[in-house]
Amino acid sequence: MSEFLTNLGKKMRYRRLQDPESGAIIAVPLDHGFTLGPIKGIDRLSRTVDSVFRGGASAIIVQKGNVRMLSSLSSLKGVMVHVSGSVSFSPHSVQKVLTGTVEKAVRLGADGVSCHVNVGATGDRDMLYDLGLLADEADRFGMPLLAMMYARDDEGVDMTDPDTLAHIARIAQEAGADIVKINATQNGEKFDEVTQGIDIPIVIAGGAKTDDFSGFLNTVKQCILAGARGISIGRNIFQADDPKAATAEVVKVVRDAMKEIS
Repeated sequence: MSEFLTNLGKKMRYRRLQDPESGAIIAVPLDHGFTLGPIKGIDRLSRTVDSVFRGGASAIIVQKGNVRMLSSLSSLKGVMVHVSGSVSFSPHSVQKVLTGTVEKAVRLGADGVSCHVNVGATGDRDMLYDLGLLADEADRFGMPLLAMMYARDDEGVDMTDPDTLAHIARIAQEAGADIVKINATQNGEKFDEVTQGIDIPIVIAGGAKTDDFSGFLNTVKQCILAGARGISIGRNIFQADDPKAATAEVVKVVRDAMKEIS
């Protein structure tokens, strides 16, 4: 995080994204409405945001249009503005396009920005180009940039393979992102092989909603013990029967794992 040492804006905003007890980023992405519409869990967004913050989340990730209606919540903590998107029923659903700017996020009072890159998918060169431009813009405005990096191709690439995850995480670092979000390895095994070549903080994606929540929590724990520095979990929190309780369970696992390695 050398950029944080010389960029006071990034340093201050990054602190607001962290869990004060563990130092980890415990974020809940809630930007899915752009892609999927008002699905369960984000159909009443303000209520869900309140629940996850009361459960202990340190930050949320939303598209710019939702910041205004959330700004009055007394429970509000860290806010990241997601600046890319696509639509699920579009023939170009894997190609993310920019939906906002760092400057707009600054005007909204955000603590960070995030973007999504599907590496290996049609149009990935445009997404990688946008990532590089966003990193430069984020530096100018002192705004932490989270790159959500996913491996995608038409042949069904293994999105949990350690070598693949290490490569796409390194792309984010090389492009100038401050934080990278990637999938966990299978059951969190060999995740140390991912983290050893990455110098920026890694946060773990939650993926599709699982029926094995305890197994999911164990995967999170193993990844934290192997060097991840937080989580960015959406559907497995906001689509839970009790999002507040689900958040609290994730928070406990992250905090306990961070204590174990301290």
